[in-house]
Amino acid sequence: MMLATLMSLLSAQAFACPLSESLMTRYGVSFSGFSTAIPESTAPDTAHGGPFVRVRIPDASNVADGFRHTIVMDRGTKKVWILRTGGFVGVYQWYGPVDAVNPSLDNCRLEPTDGPNRDERHG
Repeated sequence: MMLATLMSLLSAQAFACPLSESLMTRYGVSFSGFSTAIPESTAPDTAHGGPFVRVRIPDASNVADGFRHTIVMDRGTKKVWILRTGGFVGVYQWYGPVDAVNPSLDNCRLEPTDGPNRDERHG
């Protein structure tokens, strides 16, 4: 039983998204915010399409009023913006851009970045 639990924990780590894992480690991204400050900003301009990808940062905290975070990365420049939503008062705030620590998208579950009104429609 112990061996099965250990193997499942190790395999879950093996399938982690390097982009989100590296940002979580560097900036301390969690349900309570950031442990290292990231400058507030406006949303990246994804209206023209381009090399943008969107990845939701996983949250296993099970805190109902915690923050949720989503990464938008420009694959060309390796710049990253982080959208913080939720929280106790319903926050909707962009942070960045910062350099992607590890821009690898291996094992990342990508979400659509479908134009200028995407965030208004999907949060």
